Amino acid sequence: MADSSNQNLKSRIFKNKRYDTKHHNLQKRAPPKPDRSDSVIYVSSKSNIKGLLEKCDKLIKKDEKEITIYCMGSAIQRGILLALQVCEQHVGFKISANTSTVELVDDLEPTTDEADYDILKRNNSALQIKLFQEDLVIEDKQ
Repeated sequence: MADSSNQNLKSRIFKNKRYDTKHHNLQKRAPPKPDRSDSVIYVSSKSNIKGLLEKCDKLIKKDEKEITIYCMGSAIQRGILLALQVCEQHVGFKISANTSTVELVDDLEPTTDEADYDILKRNNSALQIKLFQEDLVIEDKQ
């Protein structure tokens, strides 16, 4: 009898949603950050674009030749906006963008004694934008 009720619970979990809201609370883990150097900027949907633009300006004033911007999901628009504003203010910088998919992991915490701890994996779109200073080499044609 316990096995059939267990099967019932599992079938209800993924019927309409990715988890059963009656038996679990969803706790989202922080996304992975592949690079931690000073010239890397992570943009979220709550990021202050003006503050990030000032950070880019400081990096450029320190003669940084390449700045990498990472953004995911709904923050991709903010990341693109930031990159375009930097290139508008600093004409010597060019943009190179790469798209990817990032696997995110969430924790399902039980709210009842019947449920167990579990994890939920999902995918999210990501964008890596590289801002780099193009070398202005003037060739002498003689």
